[in-house]
Amino acid sequence: MEIQIKEISFGNKIKELTVTSYVDSLAKYRADLNNALDLKEKIPIFLDTNILLRYYSISFKSRKALLSFLTKHKKQIIITSQVQKEFIKNREDIIERYFEDTLAKLKDNFKDDIINKIKSYTDNNKILLDDFTFLEEKLSKISMEADNTYIQLAKEVEKIKEKLPQTKYEDELLSVIKEMTLLNNLTEEDIKFLHSEFDTLRKNIDVSKIKSEIGKPQRSFPGLGDLIEKPDNPYGDYILYHEMIKYIKTENKNAIFLTYDTTKGDWLKVNKEPHSHYIQSAFLATNQSLFFLDAERFFSTHLKLHFESLVLLPIDYYSPKLEYEKDFILDFIGLERIIRTIAEYVDIEKYEYKPVVSIIRDFLDRNYIDKKTRDEFLVLNKIKNLLTHAHDRTNIESINKEEFFLWNEKLQIMIATMNKLYTIL
Repeated sequence: MEIQIKEISFGNKIKELTVTSYVDSLAKYRADLNNALDLKEKIPIFLDTNILLRYYSISFKSRKALLSFLTKHKKQIIITSQVQKEFIKNREDIIERYFEDTLAKLKDNFKDDIINKIKSYTDNNKILLDDFTFLEEKLSKISMEADNTYIQLAKEVEKIKEKLPQTKYEDELLSVIKEMTLLNNLTEEDIKFLHSEFDTLRKNIDVSKIKSEIGKPQRSFPGLGDLIEKPDNPYGDYILYHEMIKYIKTENKNAIFLTYDTTKGDWLKVNKEPHSHYIQSAFLATNQSLFFLDAERFFSTHLKLHFESLVLLPIDYYSPKLEYEKDFILDFIGLERIIRTIAEYVDIEKYEYKPVVSIIRDFLDRNYIDKKTRDEFLVLNKIKNLLTHAHDRTNIESINKEEFFLWNEKLQIMIATMNKLYTIL
């Protein structure tokens, strides 16, 4: 008998939560979690789109490790129809940005951070260097070596750029994906129903206070964060959730869901733990467990690697331990949204996918902001990047509470600056 989506939907199951479902679902989740984490019994693995796209934004050495994992477990991995669509839509853009933006940045940063600074130091101390001839000679040699290194780097960058067509059209990952389970288990009527149910759930949400809404007990639902991120079409994650639930119900098996999308709070809580009402809803719909896992932690455990994106994307994950760290990150997410809203308003091309740092540079080029504002944003962005990497805890903890409050004040000023810019434009 065909499974009716409304009988297993999140919106309906959330109404059925009881003490019994709470106890039973969490007991099963805990009992089966270790086996799931160890990938025992060939447990089905659902991948979020960002797992597949991350492959194209990491170093080629890291790609081999990720590809090896995906190849090893390809018979367990399931790619839903929603993920397939998002992957196809964004794949080539991510590839091009890696080759164009990231590699260009490597070359340009070498020139800006090394060559130009050596020259600047030499020029600013020209008179004094007359009394330190040994230093002047060494700086001259270093400068010459740096120039030669830059020429060599530029050539190597161009060589790697020549791989762009091969990466696009002779892609090992695509070959592996074809051998995974490609799911298409929702009908058009299912999709229409889910759109309608999502719209019903969103009616009670104050989008202007979405940060606090997501944190409220049993308030979050898949796709809630996209009311701000993708207001014109926020349904993707809600559809993805039900593709997974329907598969689990059909196969009568537990499953894993891996995602890097942990900042919005609508897949995982800010501490990267699952929402208990998601566990209960999945259990009530399927009598099985869907394990919501942070991909950063998962790959760190299984492969001892962090697949850190070299393409500047919106924040993917974070590991705050203190409340003021969490507040800084969430406020920075709000700042990014304001910046992207401005970018959309002034018709910056591909603003949805463009790194926010690049958008700020566009603002500077258009004289919307001055260099001081750009530089202040770049410093705040560095603080955000530090906070969003779990393996940077030592560096994070070297910053005292007072310093964080100072950075937060600067962040609030930047938010006010961008809000003012929006009103002016």
